[in-house]
Amino acid sequence: MPAIRYQLNRQYVVLESNNLPTDPMLIPAFLKDGSLIYYPFGGFMTRQTLNHEQTVHLTDINGFLSGTNITSSWRDVSKETLLGAFIKGAYFVVLNHGQPIITSKRPH
Repeated sequence: MPAIRYQLNRQYVVLESNNLPTDPMLIPAFLKDGSLIYYPFGGFMTRQTLNHEQTVHLTDINGFLSGTNITSSWRDVSKETLLGAFIKGAYFVVLNHGQPIITSKRPH
C-alpha cells in the first residue's frame, strides 16, 4: 500500500489510505489560480480513474513510499509538487503505474 510522508509541527506524519488518522490530517495544495488551500488527505487513486475531478498541485509532501514491504524505500519528493485530485472534500494523490505524478518543481 502506498504512503506519503508529511511534515507537521517539526514531526513527520506517515499517511496511508487504509490507516488514516481519526482526526483528519490537513495537507496543502495549490489550485489553478495559485491559491493555497488545506483539506484532509483522502488517499490514493489511479490516473485511469481520474475523470472530471478538480486537479491540484499537492505541496509540502516530502516522501513517497510505493509499497510497504521490506524492499521499499522512501522517495524524496520534497522539492516537487504532486498531482492530486479534490474529491468529496479531500485530496487524493494521483498515481500512474504505482508512482506519483510530478507536476512541477517547488521554488527553493
